[in-house]
Amino acid sequence: MTSTPPRTTARPTRRLVPAGTTALRLGILALVAIGIVGATLELAFERHWASPVQLIPWVALALLAVALVLLLLRDSGPVLTVVRALAAIVLLASVYGVYMHVSVNHGMGGMNPDWDSLSPLTQWWQALTKSVGAAPPLAPGMLAQSALLLLLASVAPKRKEPPV
Repeated sequence: MTSTPPRTTARPTRRLVPAGTTALRLGILALVAIGIVGATLELAFERHWASPVQLIPWVALALLAVALVLLLLRDSGPVLTVVRALAAIVLLASVYGVYMHVSVNHGMGGMNPDWDSLSPLTQWWQALTKSVGAAPPLAPGMLAQSALLLLLASVAPKRKEPPV
């Protein structure tokens, strides 16, 4: 007499969130999208379009958005190269933005009567920490953060999950 294993009536489970690398990649891409929206709103609220130099972050945001869409649509070969190049351009724009903001703040320090008595290191520290001037030095860092997250997402390729 042979025994037959009991048949299971368990149904395959459907996951709401993909497992593993795919979930992590989607989370990173969502953070990139949130960063783009947040930086766009911040620039709009500050009316950051008074001069050609102030248009640089707008261009950087457009490049980030294009790179995000490209990475969502396809993540292989030349598309990855383009996405990474766009992210690198945005990183450079971000570094330039931090430099410009700190420089503007440093220039505003000259309005302080005690400015010349401070050491250069103290002057630059006050410009960096926004103790003088009104330009937020870390605001361009939002662009760098989104660009770095985009680079990170480009390292984890989209994987097709095996059918259940």
